[in-house]
Amino acid sequence: MKILKYILFALISLVLLFLAVGWIHPSVHYGHEITVDKSVQEAWAVTQDESKYDQWLAGFISMELLSGEKGAVGSTYKVVVNPGEGNPDFEMTETLVDIQEFDHFDLSFDSDMMEFKQRTSFAETDGKTTIKTESEVIGKSMMTRSMFALMEIFGGGFTKQEVENIENLKTLIEENTTDYYPAPVVMESDSLMVE
Repeated sequence: MKILKYILFALISLVLLFLAVGWIHPSVHYGHEITVDKSVQEAWAVTQDESKYDQWLAGFISMELLSGEKGAVGSTYKVVVNPGEGNPDFEMTETLVDIQEFDHFDLSFDSDMMEFKQRTSFAETDGKTTIKTESEVIGKSMMTRSMFALMEIFGGGFTKQEVENIENLKTLIEENTTDYYPAPVVMESDSLMVE
């Protein structure tokens, strides 16, 4: 009987310890920084090109405008991602919180499990552009807060995913061949010769 009491006490202690982690670390902060050998205009354009999201955002499936004007502050989107093979698709609502062309954009994501905020900033020096992300994940329950904190503390799960995504973005920008800012085409006007 004493052994059962000790086992029960140990299990309760483990559960309380697990929940305490989420109380001590209610959110997870992480980010990554890259420098690309491209202008800020081109780096920005690649980052904003929805047709290329699946080439640098792991698990990205689709994005659909829900409200507002596309690309405007306050606009919302349904974003569908797949966290990995064998897992069901995961839906989030994205809100464009702030955007300053060629400088930064702030996004907020909301799902059943978590809230996620991210700022992506851009700075150009000598023809090279530095792109920096600053992200925060907050679980919506004490259980998810604890789980997210432990994932980051022991495996760097969120940081690893961010590094992978942003390094993929670096490759995509540096290998970009899309001309986002083509020079205007000058049309020669037909002239009639009058004799």
